[in-house]
Amino acid sequence: MNIKKYCHFCAGELTKKHVDGRTRLFCSRCKKPIYENPLPATAAVLINDNDEILMVKRKVEPKKGEWCLPGGFIELAETPEKGCLRELREETGLEAEVDRLVGVFPSKSPIHNWVLVIGYVIKNAQGTVTAGDDCVQAAYFKLDQAPPVAFKSHRAILQTALNGRDRERTGLKNRGEFGAYVITGGDHIEIARKACKAGAKILQYRDKTSCRNEILKRARAIRKITATNETLFIVNDYIDIALLVKADGVHLGQDDIPVAEAGKLTPPGFIIGCSTHSLEQAAAAERAGADYIGSGPVFATPTKESYPPIGIECVKQVISTVKIPVVAIGGLNPDNIAELRSLGVKNFAMVRAFRENTAEVVKKINNLSKQKI
Repeated sequence: MNIKKYCHFCAGELTKKHVDGRTRLFCSRCKKPIYENPLPATAAVLINDNDEILMVKRKVEPKKGEWCLPGGFIELAETPEKGCLRELREETGLEAEVDRLVGVFPSKSPIHNWVLVIGYVIKNAQGTVTAGDDCVQAAYFKLDQAPPVAFKSHRAILQTALNGRDRERTGLKNRGEFGAYVITGGDHIEIARKACKAGAKILQYRDKTSCRNEILKRARAIRKITATNETLFIVNDYIDIALLVKADGVHLGQDDIPVAEAGKLTPPGFIIGCSTHSLEQAAAAERAGADYIGSGPVFATPTKESYPPIGIECVKQVISTVKIPVVAIGGLNPDNIAELRSLGVKNFAMVRAFRENTAEVVKKINNLSKQKI
């Protein structure tokens, strides 16, 4: 292990002294301990549309001649995100954007003792792959044919990113057809129990009157019910409560925290839904990263008194424009959704209609959603 001999502030010789409960390097000239913190580095996970992972072959030690993820040390006055993108550009020639944080992983280094490696998933890569700084080769590999990843921290980052990607693939984005989108009202727990038992694929806990502590307790109870029945559980408005109870996602309104900002706070695979009231808002929510949108109110409804009905024609425009799942909402009931189904709507959210005969309504809507147009 490398031990620093001179103070990086005054160049004075360092000694050892018991400070803050342990033996540390100490500068007698500066009269303060010198902390040996891990160096921060980054690693980029870039998977293209062909399910190929971008890797680089190292030109320098450590692990010279072996393959790893693009990345390197963060420079002074540089954010981790900018450092990651700079290293990606220098090593592979690609310009790109950060999609999301994977995590931070410690790595033992024969040169620097300890390094903290910050992993990011990368998106929207542009340019031609060209080997550059610190590497002799840069190339895409099929995930099942990629060479061994040299660094343990890079292996952990890649595995975590792939796990999150798998959850996304099996989550809402690629399912998109769940029929009855149950929104609780009244006796939330009892409605959740009946809806899940009847085969609801997704359920949102929406509570506009209870205190936050009560909402948290009730959300935990509903989480147990949905987990037992393999029903996706969405919490309305409160991203903190959704995360605390390990819900599958959160649903946000136009006046809540923006979708893009919510994405920075949530783990991979976490579902973010967004209420939209026009074609423009629907398109904006998709661009911001929403996993699905609620489109409405289709008809007049007391739960959305401040929003005028957008009408069936607007919903038709939305489902033909956006690529993410669309949930029709607002004034719906089992008798008026047939027309929406004929237009291609597959998902129907209701509050009042699920309060009575919950199981029957869930089954009826799910059966209608399965019928061919």
